[in-house]
Amino acid sequence: MPFVRVYELNSHQINSMRLAILLLLSFLSPLFSLAQTEWQAMSSFGGNGRHHPITVANDEYGYVIAGQAGFAALNLDDVFRYDPSNDSWQEMEAFPGGGRGYGYGVCEGDHAYVGFGSNNSGYPTDWWHLNMATGVWSALADFPGIGRNHPAMVLAGGKVMVGLGSNDSGNLGDWWAYDVDSDTWEQRAAFTGGNRHHPFYFGIDGAAYVGFGHGNTANGNLTIYKDFHRYDPVADEWTPLGDFPGEARVAGTQFAKDGYGYILSGDGDNHGPLDYGEFWQYDPDGDSWTELAAHPGGARWAPGSFVLGCYAYLTSGLEGANDTYHQDLWRVSLSDDCGCTDPQAVNYTEGAIDDDGSCCYVAGCMQESAVNYNPAACLGDGSCIAPILGCTDAASEFFDPNANTETALGGPLSADELGAGGYHLNDMWDMVFSVSEPTVLESVEVLALTNFSIGFYIRDAGGATVFEDNYTLAFGWNTLEIGVEIPNGTGFQMGIDGTNEGLFRNNAVPAGTFPLAVANRMSITGNTTDSPLDYHYYFYRWRLSAPCSATSGSSDLSSESLGIYPNPASEALNIEGLVAGMNVAIVDVSGRVVDRFKATDVRAVIDVATLPEGFYVLKAEGLGPQRFAVRH
Repeated sequence: MPFVRVYELNSHQINSMRLAILLLLSFLSPLFSLAQTEWQAMSSFGGNGRHHPITVANDEYGYVIAGQAGFAALNLDDVFRYDPSNDSWQEMEAFPGGGRGYGYGVCEGDHAYVGFGSNNSGYPTDWWHLNMATGVWSALADFPGIGRNHPAMVLAGGKVMVGLGSNDSGNLGDWWAYDVDSDTWEQRAAFTGGNRHHPFYFGIDGAAYVGFGHGNTANGNLTIYKDFHRYDPVADEWTPLGDFPGEARVAGTQFAKDGYGYILSGDGDNHGPLDYGEFWQYDPDGDSWTELAAHPGGARWAPGSFVLGCYAYLTSGLEGANDTYHQDLWRVSLSDDCGCTDPQAVNYTEGAIDDDGSCCYVAGCMQESAVNYNPAACLGDGSCIAPILGCTDAASEFFDPNANTETALGGPLSADELGAGGYHLNDMWDMVFSVSEPTVLESVEVLALTNFSIGFYIRDAGGATVFEDNYTLAFGWNTLEIGVEIPNGTGFQMGIDGTNEGLFRNNAVPAGTFPLAVANRMSITGNTTDSPLDYHYYFYRWRLSAPCSATSGSSDLSSESLGIYPNPASEALNIEGLVAGMNVAIVDVSGRVVDRFKATDVRAVIDVATLPEGFYVLKAEGLGPQRFAVRH
């Protein structure tokens, strides 16, 4: 395993050594490199930013279940499933136990067990099973003890161990075992380290490891622990272990992998954010701790985590340094030998032993807004071509010889592209945009919290209505079909009226984002709030098209006067019937211009040997389009 530091020193020594190590590494880095654990940003699940999500995983998918939606304190019941094979999320059937925060779950194979936490009615004691292979939920025997928030929950000795936590009566220290086979609960020996909530915990080789957390407050002072304990489910005994060598902590996330335990992020000994997103590995054989590379950004309160293949994943939680509730996803390799082990894959990792499920067999453009976007590609090859929106029909009065597409997609393409956000219930604020050339706005998309109706409008800088219509929304993503040509100008406003029952908006747009280009013809410049550069309201995936109506009588020539041969062509395409100075373009089936030239004579020969096999259209100024095929 890659490591950074092992601590067996006091805090002053630790800080001094930390500085010395950093200086030494900066000096030696040109000479050699150490094995490093690097974090990668993955796709966000796109729902509400939240804290205390329930996170579990089988061999194929990771799950984010329920939790509480940020400062709104909305108890959520949604379920998102992550597929690492294509870095994508799918919203699943809602959690049947209803919305709740502060709950927990544990899993073994395809079987996840979920419960506890709190909702608007108190502290539920229901207990649920999710078959992750089928997606089916089923109710199990209720927990017979006291309902609670943020307990410890560990799979150990073939049973689900649950205990500690807190409710309105205070911190708890009881300990219970759930038998999967008999669907029964049994109370076990109470935790010997003192009552507490929000501990760190994990299971290794049939034993449960529990410690840290928030204890009872004494004399007005916080009690944040750094102790650690081992529970033997066979002997029903607790054994104290060595104290954690770093700062006491609470409210992070944890997991186990390959005989090691891991704790990640959380609050420190003053119940404020740690200085950074600390990541530690525990070795039960030596009862020792090793610090690994911290996750990016600031430390998080109450995030979630799961393990898939060789990777650990971090999601959600409150980043206290900037008051942001996240819906993002980060991953880190837990093995130096992790990677794609198939030599036939385009991302084959030479020397990899542990396959991480990342093997990819199609390289291409993965940027959806590019004119050559390849939805089958799983590895970017640097080939993306930016859209130049315009009329590609040489017979049109609007023909643009520089254009490479007549349709374009732009603006933010997903809810997470512009950072943190959540559902908003206000209809007062509009997005402001400019148009450089007359352009058709075909559609935009909105993400709705529930089913409801809205009025939608576009107004010019003087307040005159350019477009308005009413739309009935369903839960999830909705496309608003618009199809209006907008003239060139500045200060256009796009917004909604009526009763907004929940539309997603970004509330912490990174500095420098605006103006946000939509292809080459539109620019989203801000919003109508007092902080016009800090928010993006409601409207995603702006789809544009260029006006391209054909003119008649622009030439005495007809389509019959243009001859092309051979058809299909393999190496060269002969064109006859041209006029000197005529603009000519070859367009593929997606509308992308693959070649263009200005005729110098009545005939021309075009090299098509490098074009992929398929169908194409020859467009010549003043003439009708001619279809041809390329076959090699």
